[in-house]
Amino acid sequence: MSRASHDLPAPITVIWQRSATRPSAFVWQHRRLRIDRVLQRWAIDTGWWNERLPVDRRYFRVEADGRLFDLCFDRLLRQWYLVRQP
Repeated sequence: MSRASHDLPAPITVIWQRSATRPSAFVWQHRRLRIDRVLQRWAIDTGWWNERLPVDRRYFRVEADGRLFDLCFDRLLRQWYLVRQP
C-alpha cells in the first residue's frame, strides 16, 4: 500500500448523479443515505513534485439524514471513502 492511501478509512459505495456532477447517495453501515445537499467541495492534489507521495483527491461535505458527512474520492485509487461522520 502506498503512503498516500495509508491514512484513508474503509471504502464506501457512492451513487454519482452525472447530470448534476455530484454524489446523490452513499452506503454507510449497510444503509443507503440520500444526500440532501452538497455544502462544500474541495480538492487536494499534491506530490506532483515527488512521485513517491502522490495525492489526488476530491472532497464533498454533504448533508444526509440530517447530519454532516465528508466524502472523499481518491482519483489515484478510483475509490470513495467516508472520512468524517458525526
